[in-house]
Amino acid sequence: MRQSLTSLIDAHNREQDNTHNTHNTHNRYISSNINNIEYNTEYNINYNTNYNINYNTDYNTDYVNNVEERSKRVEQRYIATTPYKVLDAPGVLNDYYLNILDWKEDYVAIALRESVFLYNTETTEVSEVYAMGSGYISSIKLHGDMLFIGESIGAIRAYDMVKEEFVGERQSHYTRVGALSANQSIITSGEKEGMIVNNDLRCSKAISKFTGHTQEVCGLKWSPNKDYLASGSNDNTVKIWKMSSPMATTLTGHSSAVKAFDWCKWKTNVLCTGGGAKDKSLRLWDVVGGKEIKRIATDSQVCTLTYLSRYKEMITSHGYQQNDLKLWKATGGIKLIKAFGTHDSRVLHTAVNTEETSVVSLGSDESLKFWKIGESQSEKVRRSSLNIR
Repeated sequence: MRQSLTSLIDAHNREQDNTHNTHNTHNRYISSNINNIEYNTEYNINYNTNYNINYNTDYNTDYVNNVEERSKRVEQRYIATTPYKVLDAPGVLNDYYLNILDWKEDYVAIALRESVFLYNTETTEVSEVYAMGSGYISSIKLHGDMLFIGESIGAIRAYDMVKEEFVGERQSHYTRVGALSANQSIITSGEKEGMIVNNDLRCSKAISKFTGHTQEVCGLKWSPNKDYLASGSNDNTVKIWKMSSPMATTLTGHSSAVKAFDWCKWKTNVLCTGGGAKDKSLRLWDVVGGKEIKRIATDSQVCTLTYLSRYKEMITSHGYQQNDLKLWKATGGIKLIKAFGTHDSRVLHTAVNTEETSVVSLGSDESLKFWKIGESQSEKVRRSSLNIR
């Protein structure tokens, strides 16, 4: 039995007392006292040289280096060909350029048109944390205890999941915000007109802006060591930025939009990118030299791409024409291991849990599917209390 997110909300709300219902109403209320940040139309900015952040560059995990332990896990792992949980997601926008799904710890965040939902994977409770009056949600990002929301009207909102209230807003764009990425206290956003803005949550104004893309920014991701920002665009390029400079290294070669990409977690200078419907390829890059290392044909549009440090692999999701998920070996190049999940139409969004044992996929077929990718077969299925499957 499939169950929709909205029906789960209705069932959950019926179980709550009046006090809790009043609390939920308060959570959806956005204070009118939140002040919009004045938009800075000047491209040239003065970088704050005192703005220093101590980054943790020791991000490689012990199990990656333990070859014997890794081999044992590979032998015992289970890759599901059917989802262990399916939820209906009515109203999902069939738009390749948006980023409306994320997963961190016990929470999956998903945007359906004008609304944002948080799904607790442990309790199976769903809460609608925000609904726009007009327009639609174009991007979301979970970072620490915060949920960042990008809107079609150019606004970015910050929701504190612990306090259960909105704590800030930025109006740094005039067009839709299709991509978000976080770097410590910095939230980076990309818009339809190609501009990228870096906002520090501790400041009242944007600290920097990057221009260079000629079309919509549809992907953003800071490197694991926080030294570089990668941006993908509908202009078929990927640009590599550093916070200290408005100049970028441009990676060219794709013949379609580049929304899907990720940084290799065990090689800091390696980025893998995936091209859209006219390109249908994966490419490995050395970002320091700006050179292409390897190219692999995928025979379908690449919608998302995520590195898995646990097994040194990658997961990709695809659109036309295969509409599936694929698992790739990511050492010594790129090699297909298995195609393990399908939707009835494009798999536009994916997110991997913190433990790298499950992936959730959102398709334009309005279904949200959860897949096991890293546990033993004896642990492959667990039924929820609401009998979702």
